[in-house]
Amino acid sequence: MSSEIREWAQQLPVGELFDFDDVQRALPEISRDAIRMSVSRACRGEDPLIGRVCQGIYTRRRVGARYPARLPIKAIRELPWRFAGPGAGVTGPYAINMFGWSTQVSPRLWVAMLGRTPDRTGLGAIFQRRFNTSRLSLNRWEVSIIEAVRCFNDWAELSFDDASAKFNDYLQRGYYGNEIRGDLIVDAAENERGLGPEFVPRVRTLVGVV
Repeated sequence: MSSEIREWAQQLPVGELFDFDDVQRALPEISRDAIRMSVSRACRGEDPLIGRVCQGIYTRRRVGARYPARLPIKAIRELPWRFAGPGAGVTGPYAINMFGWSTQVSPRLWVAMLGRTPDRTGLGAIFQRRFNTSRLSLNRWEVSIIEAVRCFNDWAELSFDDASAKFNDYLQRGYYGNEIRGDLIVDAAENERGLGPEFVPRVRTLVGVV
């Protein structure tokens, strides 16, 4: 059983996060207890194939690296998003700086997510709870656009007209590297609550939906 789990883990990209449920779906013939024991054994040693990221979350390591690290950078960066789940995006000063609307650099990632925020420490992020399930139809980039407009007045150093012009200029230049599904973003924005009369028109302006 240990060899089957090792073979499965070796096929994962380095830094890929997984938990016992992922292993169970891939190898349904192996019991949960056997999976737990085998994964625990695979984490032992000086240069193990599997690294424990936090309780219940593991990652595929690069074995035999010239400069071995306990955990791959990719795994560390993706951990907050693993907990955030679908419908999440960046928010706060992190989002505003990402769009070039402020020179203030947040030392930590800020994540807006649906549902209850994690009660764990050490995830490297500040989590903000949201309730609009329309965000589930959006990707991380699109949710981040909504969040940037949501917290614009709190963190931006530009007028909204200047910020909108800068956003569209960067978008045309390919700096963001993403297409915008404007109609879906506006639909989700219209389901946000308590954000004042400027919010939805600003989202419409930003994504080019009249």
